[in-house]
Amino acid sequence: MKYAIYLGCITPLRYPDIEASVRETLPELGVELEDIPKATCCPPGGAFWSADEMAAMAISARNISLAEEMNLDMMTICNGCYGFLKKTNEKLKHDEEKRKKINEMLKRANREFKGTIKVKHIAEVLYEDVGVEKIKEAVKRPLTGLKFAVHPGCHLMRPSDYMNFDDPESPHKVEVLVEALGAEVVEWRDKTKCCGAGGGMRGTDPELALKITKEKLLALKEAQVDAVVTVCPFCHLQFDIGQDDLRKRGEIDFSIPSVYYTHLLAIAMGRDPKQVLSFAKTPRNELIKKLEGV
Repeated sequence: MKYAIYLGCITPLRYPDIEASVRETLPELGVELEDIPKATCCPPGGAFWSADEMAAMAISARNISLAEEMNLDMMTICNGCYGFLKKTNEKLKHDEEKRKKINEMLKRANREFKGTIKVKHIAEVLYEDVGVEKIKEAVKRPLTGLKFAVHPGCHLMRPSDYMNFDDPESPHKVEVLVEALGAEVVEWRDKTKCCGAGGGMRGTDPELALKITKEKLLALKEAQVDAVVTVCPFCHLQFDIGQDDLRKRGEIDFSIPSVYYTHLLAIAMGRDPKQVLSFAKTPRNELIKKLEGV
C-alpha cells in the first residue's frame, strides 16, 4: 500500500525524531510513503478557521489537490492536520455549492479540488490497513513491564460527524496499538480531555493552556506510568515543552516523558532507544534505561 504523507508544520520544524520514526517503521510494515511536493500548512482551526473559514478551506483543499494529483490517499501524522484536512475533504465532497466556490478560489493557484481521495490518520492506517497482528509480528523487542497512558487527542475523534476512526467517548484503538508492542496500557482520568494546546489556546491564552496541561500531568502522575503516548505532535509538544515550563515555574516537581506512538514502535522493532528518543525538553533518561532493559 502507498500513501502521500502529509507532515504538517510541527514535526519537521520541532520534532524531526517523530518524522524519522515514521519513515523508519512504516515501510517495514508494507506502507510506502511518498512526499507531497509544495504542501503548506493544513491550516489549524484556532488561527485560520475561526477568522476566515473559506480561506482556510481553500488552503486545505489545495493540499488535498496535490495528493489527488499523485493519485494517492493522504496520510497525516498530526491530529490537527487530520481534523482540518478531513473536514475539508468531506465537506467539499458533499457540498457542491461550497466546492464550486472553493475551486473558484483555487483557480488563482491553478489547482482544483476533485474529491477523489481519502484523508487518513497514521493511527488509522496502522490499525485498519496494516493491522494489529502484523504489528505484533514485527516486534523484535517486546516492551514488557512498561506502563503507558494513551492521550488520543481531540481531533482524532471529534467532531464525530467527520472523525469516525474511534469512539469519542471511549476511545481504545491507539491503546490496542500500544498493547501490540507488549506494553501495558493504564486507564487514567481526564484521558479524553484536551492537552491544553488545542483551539489556538497555547498561543492566545498560555496561562489557561498550562493550567489544563498541569491537570493532565497530575492525572498521569496518579496513574504511575512510565510515559504518556500521543499520536499528535502538537499534543506531544504541549506535554513536553508545557511540562518543562511548569517545572521551571515550580508548579510541578516531577517529570513524565511524552512519546509519539512510532517512537515506541521503532524501539519495539529493534531500534536503539537513545537514538529514537533524541529530542525532548522533558527528561527521558529513566524511560530510556527501562527500554534498554527489555
